[in-house]
Amino acid sequence: MSVLLWLCFTVSGAAALALEMLWMRCAGLALGQTAVTTATVLACYFAGLAIGAAAARGVQRRPVMVYGLLELGAAAGALWSLGVFHVLTSGVAPRWLAASGTGGRVTTVLVAVLPATVCFGATLPAIGQALAAHRVGTRGGLLYALNTLGGAAGIAAAGFGLPALVGVTASYGLAAGASALAGIVALAVAGIAHDTESISRVGATGRSPLHRQMLRESTTAGEGTVTRHRLRIVAAGAGALGLALEVLWTRLFTQVLHNSVYSFSAIALVFLVALALGAAVAALLVRRAAPAAVAALALGGGALATVGGAWAFAYGTDGLAYVGMQRGLSEYLLRIVILAAATAGPAAVASGAVMTALWAAWGESEGAARPLGDLSAANTVGGIAGAAAAGFVAIPMLGLRGALLVVAIAYVVCADIIAASRNRLRPLAYAALLTIVIVNPMRMPLTHLRADKETLRAMLEGPSGIVTVVDSDNDLQMRLDNYYVLGGSAAAANERRLGLLPLLLHPAPRRAAFIGLATGITASAGPALGLENTTVAEIVPEVAEAARTYFARWNARLLEHPDVHLVLDDGRRYLAASPERFDVIVSDLFIPWHAGAGNLYSREMYATVARRLAPSGLFCQWLPLYQLTREEFDMITHTFLSVFPQTSLWRADFYPNRPVVGLIGQLGARQVDIEQVSERLRRLPDWSRDPLLATPRGVEMLYAGDLAAAADLFRHAPLNTDDRPLLEFMAPRLTRINTAGDKDWFTGEALAAFYDELDGRAMSDPDPIFAGSAEAQAARRAGTALYRYALAATRHDDATAARFEAEVRALVPEVIASAESTGTGASDTVADLADARRALAGLRTEQETVRRRLQAMEHRLRELSHSEEDLR
Repeated sequence: MSVLLWLCFTVSGAAALALEMLWMRCAGLALGQTAVTTATVLACYFAGLAIGAAAARGVQRRPVMVYGLLELGAAAGALWSLGVFHVLTSGVAPRWLAASGTGGRVTTVLVAVLPATVCFGATLPAIGQALAAHRVGTRGGLLYALNTLGGAAGIAAAGFGLPALVGVTASYGLAAGASALAGIVALAVAGIAHDTESISRVGATGRSPLHRQMLRESTTAGEGTVTRHRLRIVAAGAGALGLALEVLWTRLFTQVLHNSVYSFSAIALVFLVALALGAAVAALLVRRAAPAAVAALALGGGALATVGGAWAFAYGTDGLAYVGMQRGLSEYLLRIVILAAATAGPAAVASGAVMTALWAAWGESEGAARPLGDLSAANTVGGIAGAAAAGFVAIPMLGLRGALLVVAIAYVVCADIIAASRNRLRPLAYAALLTIVIVNPMRMPLTHLRADKETLRAMLEGPSGIVTVVDSDNDLQMRLDNYYVLGGSAAAANERRLGLLPLLLHPAPRRAAFIGLATGITASAGPALGLENTTVAEIVPEVAEAARTYFARWNARLLEHPDVHLVLDDGRRYLAASPERFDVIVSDLFIPWHAGAGNLYSREMYATVARRLAPSGLFCQWLPLYQLTREEFDMITHTFLSVFPQTSLWRADFYPNRPVVGLIGQLGARQVDIEQVSERLRRLPDWSRDPLLATPRGVEMLYAGDLAAAADLFRHAPLNTDDRPLLEFMAPRLTRINTAGDKDWFTGEALAAFYDELDGRAMSDPDPIFAGSAEAQAARRAGTALYRYALAATRHDDATAARFEAEVRALVPEVIASAESTGTGASDTVADLADARRALAGLRTEQETVRRRLQAMEHRLRELSHSEEDLR
């Protein structure tokens, strides 16, 4: 019967960690995908565990029955949390949460997760009293190891696709069902044990006072002066350092990975398996060695493993070079697991061994529930403090490397506390401290730059990530977490076009909202067109600081304008909570496989946007096609069309390898007054003028087609919803890589064929955007021809390039005339990645020059593609 209980506790760990992942997801929808939300969920989760562990310290009678009831309570609590989060994301709750402040948000998360987490926290003391009362160190450690391994299984399920496979709601049901099953089995075992008296008497209740005194003396012999007060201090310290280290390692890994839900899950999986391994090893060691010595050795080992692992990470990634996908997702995840196991794994193993040793050092005179509950409560309370301090104090004040150094030194301090005054291990702790000072992780690299071409201008570290400003080939770039390029000065015209185009398509915009600030160049289109109010939502405060300090020259000092309102919050949460209405809402380029980014492409997000649009308002969703497969594009478009019945597709540029397109959605059909657009273009200030938008025909060239009329092309694609977050889980899986190492993005010939299909449909269907204007149709075909030209020129197909060039000249002669008069033109989007511009009229005579520049562009783009930078 006891075997069933061990299995039940393993299943309980899977349910608990799966629920933690689900709570993170749901809290992000309710409170925003911010570092504060993550910290709030972690704090509430561990607070519940601590309360439960402390409350269960006195469990003595019928512990198996108590354990079974706790599992049933956890199952009920899981379903309760689902209901609470559903309420928090519907109706007027988002506005109430926005007005309630930090205290209100913490309270709501506590209300949601506390019932289940208190029950989960009490399960270890209860089951330990039944199964580990005679050997709390050995059996308690093995129980903890199995529960943690179960947690790894829960992480794997929730992090590798269960929400996408069955839905978030059903995932809650499965987690609750697993916990309920464990409870039912435990109650059945408790009934049998009560009848046979085979399990219920394994606790300490049947021992005589003399027996208890003998046990107390036997377990404290040889331990020196390690009081229980010191055990609690070390337990709390180990919890704080263990959780702080997990936060720091996760932040370090974001500097080299593509940061999808899979990569984060793989890292968490390694941590949990390492913790379980450490607990199991310590359970064996405390049989043969003094528990306090084992704890001191583990803490000292954790100190050395922290600094050693950090340097191993730097060397293993060649100075934090990008670890990209090479042959598919499975191979990629395997490399992440190997890297994490080799670098972060040793410190996690050491951390996992500490609690087992501390339980053994406590002694067994009071049964197992007392040490398991008492020290577990201290450990989890410490974990709350450690995670919060690492993310919100240590990283902003000391930086990631400084925080790693402090954690390593703190491990040595804890080892010194637990070691007896004359313990032979104390000199080893001092030696470890000296080694840490010599090795010093402060000297390890934190950014990866091309030494000959890139210079670091600034680095800002915060809870949400590390923002750097880098001079790269006369291009001042802003980067998040080393490789996610948010924008740059060389692409200023393209970035501003992302704001100008949707604003120009609205007949009279007064209020606009931009989801994502980045360099601020895109949002500067608002002041350029004289809007009354421009609101910009940015989730990373350090991005706003970098935009204000280093990109004011290109964003026209956007954040100093009195009519610009900066919101440091999750853009989706802001829109859900705001009562304001906007004429235009623009959603920036977001990498779809980034953890949490899929929420910005969900039907619920688009429905939230629709509610915030003023009458006749429009919404623009920009898409980086060089980071999307055709399946992902179809899924996003189908989801978009399910909310916006009038949807059109617009080009932001004519790059053949790195195209950006926008979905423009409206709730009702409305035509574009091209003469009005022309008048507003003439009033643009000089700093915001765009050579591609110099004429009305240039705007019409960006129009790619009416997607509402082509909705049948996307009906086969699934919808991306909050309950079925398919995009976030499918995007990394859909990334196909050919033998040459190139990814199968929706670019090149595939995109050209799609443009051709939209053009073909436009010949027979009346166009709702330009009312069937012959000039607009000609300009649109010219845009497709220009893209075909760029594609042919990239492939060095001179004959085809010349044919499409001639077609562009014939279709939009006024654009050519404007290019000839100004010396700039649409070819700017084809061959210009630096500052030089070529007029479209001169392309034929300068074909050889263009070919050489395109070859250089191709080479650079191939480098950027391997590092998956987000160059707009």
